[in-house]
Amino acid sequence: MSIFSSNKDTKPEAPSNPSPAPRPTPTATAAPTPSPTRSGGSTIISQGTQIDGNVKIEGNIQIEGVVKGTLTSKGKVVIGSAGTVEGDVLCQHAEISGKVDGKLKVADILFLKSSAKVDGDIQTGKLVMESGVQFNGNCSMGTAATVPASPKPATPTPGASTSAPSSSNAG
Repeated sequence: MSIFSSNKDTKPEAPSNPSPAPRPTPTATAAPTPSPTRSGGSTIISQGTQIDGNVKIEGNIQIEGVVKGTLTSKGKVVIGSAGTVEGDVLCQHAEISGKVDGKLKVADILFLKSSAKVDGDIQTGKLVMESGVQFNGNCSMGTAATVPASPKPATPTPGASTSAPSSSNAG
């Protein structure tokens, strides 16, 4: 029989290699890479973009533009070579190639690339610094820097006295 048979009484044959039902691939069964966000995505502030104000994000963020204000992330902060942050950076991990004018508080690992310029104090668990980094400030390492969930203003406890304690047991 030929493939181009004119016999219309026969039923069409199923392809010899039918598409199998979708099966999990080895990558689908592998453990997912840990990510602070469920979707695994990152927020990108692109070059040419300027944000005036504080930025708080649950996941990862990449800065290629300018942020003027405090940047707080529960994930990783990447400041690209064209990126600038004029304010404090508080995060879990950071990789900096651009410029930061403010304090860096990184809970785990801070990686400063050779093109990084940091004017401000650094507090981090671990520091990796390439040759060529410009850094002006103080650095404190090894202590677990904690990233606050949200900054709270220091307020005195109601009823607390600011004077020296007095002794009421006189007698």
